[in-house]
Amino acid sequence: MKKLMSIAKKASTALAALALVVATTSVPSACFHWFAQPVEPEELRNYVNRK
Repeated sequence: MKKLMSIAKKASTALAALALVVATTSVPSACFHWFAQPVEPEELRNYVNRK
C-alpha cells in the first residue's frame, strides 16, 4: 500500500507541474484572442443601428 501511495504522490506532482506549464503557455494566446477587437466597418455599424 505504501508503494502505491508513493507512486500516486509522484504522479500527482508530475500532473500538477504539467498543468502549470500548460496553463502558463496558453494564457498569452487566450488573452490576445479575448482582447483583440477588429475595427468594424462603418456600414456594419449603420446596419446594426437601423434594426
